[in-house]
Amino acid sequence: MLAIFFVCFCLGTNVYAGVIATTSTTIGPVDTTTTSDSFDEDAELKKIAETCFTYTNYEELSGYTVRRFYALDLGRFLIRESVEAIGVIELRTMLNLEPTPPWKPWNNTDPSESDLESAATIQAYYELKEPRSNARSLDNKFFYEHNKATGVAYLDKRFPAIREIFRRRFEKVRVSMELVDRKGIDRMIETYYKVYGSVMDAIAKMQDWKKYRMRCLDSCNLYCIV
Repeated sequence: MLAIFFVCFCLGTNVYAGVIATTSTTIGPVDTTTTSDSFDEDAELKKIAETCFTYTNYEELSGYTVRRFYALDLGRFLIRESVEAIGVIELRTMLNLEPTPPWKPWNNTDPSESDLESAATIQAYYELKEPRSNARSLDNKFFYEHNKATGVAYLDKRFPAIREIFRRRFEKVRVSMELVDRKGIDRMIETYYKVYGSVMDAIAKMQDWKKYRMRCLDSCNLYCIV
């Protein structure tokens, strides 16, 4: 009985001595929709870049808290922070770490080498290295945490490929590692920044005024950005 208990205890332990074990209980079963070859990342990014994003879309993105010009100003910040939030959520999920905690006051101090070296667990190390932003803190000057949640929900509905791209890229890196140690965390975070850059490049093209005029104004109504 003691032997059975010991085996079960070991299998149930995901994080230990600064290393995450590679087991199904750590990263969960493989999602076949994620690993299939039918998903074309470049094509999905192109769709985002060529989207006609109108005032109405910005109003919905903001949860209909403001209208038109104010929604546009708020939305440009909210899209960026919502993409970051989606990426961090997927990163934590792939590493089998705890969900993103509620916003806290902004800490502008970067962790020192001593802080990183003294991190007792892999989660503690990750917490020090996690991509962070002043806009995802209680010191945000533009919107509240619940506005970010609204933005994330809207992007998941309008551009589900964003989350899918993060998930696929993280999974590709994750399955290549037998154990996720500190170097593994660094690789995953590096992947986060690469994906974030690709997604935001597509969104920047979507929001480019000159390209928007050529692409969208012929089919615009009164709620287009004109």
